Amino acid sequence: MAEGPPRDGTSPSPTALRILFLTQNFPPEIGAKAARLYELARRLAARGHDIRVITAMPNYPTGRVFEGFRGRVRVEEQIEGVQVVRTWLKPSNAVHALPRLLSYLTFVSTSLLFGMRGMGRRDIVFIESPPLFLVPAGLMIGRIARARIVMNVSDVWPATALNVIEIPRISLQMLQRLERFGYEKSDLVTATTRKSSESIASRFPHVATAVIPGGTDLELFHPSRRSPRLRESLGLGEDDFLVGYCGLYGLFQGLEVVIGAAERLRGDARIKFVLAGDGPTRTALVDLVTKARLDNVVFKEAMPREEVGELVASFDVALVPLAAEQPGRMPAKVYETLACGVPMIVCEGCEAATLVTDQGLGRVVEPSNVEALAEAIVDLLGDPAEVKHIGRRAREVAKRYDLEEVARGAEATFSALVGDVPVDGPY
Repeated sequence: MAEGPPRDGTSPSPTALRILFLTQNFPPEIGAKAARLYELARRLAARGHDIRVITAMPNYPTGRVFEGFRGRVRVEEQIEGVQVVRTWLKPSNAVHALPRLLSYLTFVSTSLLFGMRGMGRRDIVFIESPPLFLVPAGLMIGRIARARIVMNVSDVWPATALNVIEIPRISLQMLQRLERFGYEKSDLVTATTRKSSESIASRFPHVATAVIPGGTDLELFHPSRRSPRLRESLGLGEDDFLVGYCGLYGLFQGLEVVIGAAERLRGDARIKFVLAGDGPTRTALVDLVTKARLDNVVFKEAMPREEVGELVASFDVALVPLAAEQPGRMPAKVYETLACGVPMIVCEGCEAATLVTDQGLGRVVEPSNVEALAEAIVDLLGDPAEVKHIGRRAREVAKRYDLEEVARGAEATFSALVGDVPVDGPY
């Protein structure tokens, strides 16, 4: 294992590790996965570890390779002490499965052909799933690098997908085999929530599991970033109630319910909706708003993470919709909303619902239920004292998910794995 001092004065671990992250998404792409892995990678690098990332040319969520990366097969760069290698893929943000499958498979191929150049020996290869198609590539890279394999499961596929989309039987069987193959060939399977980890362990009791939760930057996301200027730019008055969503416009989010609630509440001039982001369902959502002639809904383009905190802190209530129940899922926007001290309305059947219920952080509604969502919004609008109380409570709860603590827990998990110590710690 490599030895090395920390790069920024952060206390190092006893032995520095050489860690490779294999992920299809990484900044400058936006979205929960890219942000989570970037924050973990850069914090581990700051603690003295040798961090390398193999990822695709940035294209998410637009499905078009970003300016400056087009027409290139391989790009190598340094980002805050992290060595990032990007390889070509055929991008797609299509709703249909075939174009997305082609996108996955082209990156799998180029990550093997071009990503490993100069890789050297690694102690850990960390494979981000989904997509499950990355698993065989990650296992091959891990064997070549003589590394321990960590398969990180941000969503338990294909089980989670089945709640939202219909998967042909032959495709389902293939995904299930890939899932089993990944679990059984990895040295450790990590999940972002304890419920997901327990689900994996119950089906595969011989597989070693651990939890590396999501988290947030408590300075970047803070109640003090609430912006009267931003609210005014959205056409809000001082007493207006801003209901916001910030994230991916995708099939799993079921954002049609938000448009339905906006139509139901269009008679109350105090309530405004803002949806910020991008993704495959954006055009359909804009069409719904146009056809219904709604003047209480504003769409904003996807924005850099550094600007998201100001928007979220300016919400009066944040929405965490899901198209269907997704047990074990904790959307990353939950942590950011907590840190900004904003109440949430979340959907039943996910990990976020348990948190909101147990800690009194907002309301829980049935997925895709327009009436229930509209009633929850009106309920919070009518109780300003509760909204303020929830805001204070949310900020306190957010301290449990400080990214620095998440990185320390991940570091301990990786060190234990490499040192053949049983993985058993706070995460």
